[in-house]
Amino acid sequence: MATTRVPRYSQIAEALRQQIVDDRLAPGSRLDNQRRLARRFGVTLMTLRQALAVLERQKLIARRHGLGTFVAAPSIDYDILQLRRLAQDLSALGEPVATRFVSSRFARADRRVADALSLDGRGRVFVLERLRLLDQHPIGLQRSFLPATLGEEVAKADLTVTPLHEILEFKLGVQIAHAHETISTIRLGRREARELGCRSGLPAFFSERTSYAADRTPVVFDRVFIPGDRFRITRELRWEGPGGGAEELEGITRR
Repeated sequence: MATTRVPRYSQIAEALRQQIVDDRLAPGSRLDNQRRLARRFGVTLMTLRQALAVLERQKLIARRHGLGTFVAAPSIDYDILQLRRLAQDLSALGEPVATRFVSSRFARADRRVADALSLDGRGRVFVLERLRLLDQHPIGLQRSFLPATLGEEVAKADLTVTPLHEILEFKLGVQIAHAHETISTIRLGRREARELGCRSGLPAFFSERTSYAADRTPVVFDRVFIPGDRFRITRELRWEGPGGGAEELEGITRR
């Protein structure tokens, strides 16, 4: 019986893929330059580049012009049909998610924040910034805005260890009933890129969400920045046949 010979570039791609999966190559780490990798595997540069192209198509590595080739950051799938927190989605998947406090302050609201929170003019707001981390690697920067009256109470809590939703629900008796969210794409500014550990101008998902209490009072306005290589929106559809529509199936999957 004839056997199918696996191309050398496929063998190299699989060897590197296994190192990434086994965390021997951590997210964000830089690979050896191409000439060193080619010597290590005993192949030509062309063969090595074919292997890297396979890994790039699989979203396991990312090439950065002038900097080199890096192991891609973890990527998550986000179900936009569910009113859940990003950390909840990741925890439900058994992922090692963590939150890191960045800063908090009082400031004047810009027009978009003021409109979302129904403030007069450029009212005073409390701003809370946190990083979401997966395997200790930043996947999102969240900037939350609260009306000053709520913010003054929230600021009394230890924000480095206590989640915002717990402060609102258990200490202040404010429970989120529904929310309105818009997701678009942007290029990261310098400050956001610095916090997320990536380059300025990188394409990113940008979420704006207004969360409301049961009486429709706006409670929190969130802005979330997630680098495009770390986030995917997924929806599963089932075709109902001629004359029918496509039924949306709820769920979230992990790459």
